[in-house]
Amino acid sequence: MSAVFYTLSISLFDSLSTTQQIIAFVLLLTTAKPLRNAVNYLAGLSGAYFACGIAGYVALDRLRALIAKFFPSMSNISNPVYYQSEFLTGVIMTALAVWYFRRGKLARPGRAHNIILAKLKTMNGPFAFGIGVFISLTSFPVSIPYLLALGKYATLHLSPAAAVGFIALYNVGYAAPMLLVLTIYMYIRFRVEDVSGTLHEKANLLNIHLTTWTLAGFGAFSMVDSGCFFAFGKALVKGRYF
Repeated sequence: MSAVFYTLSISLFDSLSTTQQIIAFVLLLTTAKPLRNAVNYLAGLSGAYFACGIAGYVALDRLRALIAKFFPSMSNISNPVYYQSEFLTGVIMTALAVWYFRRGKLARPGRAHNIILAKLKTMNGPFAFGIGVFISLTSFPVSIPYLLALGKYATLHLSPAAAVGFIALYNVGYAAPMLLVLTIYMYIRFRVEDVSGTLHEKANLLNIHLTTWTLAGFGAFSMVDSGCFFAFGKALVKGRYF
């Protein structure tokens, strides 16, 4: 499997399956200084996540021990067992997508949501930057895709420069949904009369759909990938993710 394809696909999954950082970015575009706050937030988020990746890669022995503690190594199991596990994972992810979508449609923003929106209205650049840093620092230890990617890079025996390059590419993929949102915002900001109100209304719906379709998409991909292995003796994608 191409290391570039692997990096971009797993980083997008990381970003889209944990959407709190994307929703915060969307809500920052509704503040009094939308571009300043959103760009500062993204700089803090991406800078801290990149730094965490470098630190994790440097402390790779401890990182491997952490991964091994919670996830058994897939490199030592046979292909049939691996792809059976992949198919089961796909089924579980698809079921989770259905459950999350049904749950999200019934949920309504609570008091905490309204408090956050009120605080965002008085947001400044440094505070937005700090929020980005905080989200990255707190999410990195439990970001399984990122930890697995760093472990994967170790098996490739990369040079230090190449490792830094792949970690940077991972963060580009992680930031891509927010960059897409920013591009759409720049396009519609002078074409929609109340762009802030529209973003407020769509933020919760965006959260539901991003999480649902990410889980469903990767679940379907996992089932098709493993199905190709059992049907044709060759998986859809060459090489394993884990």
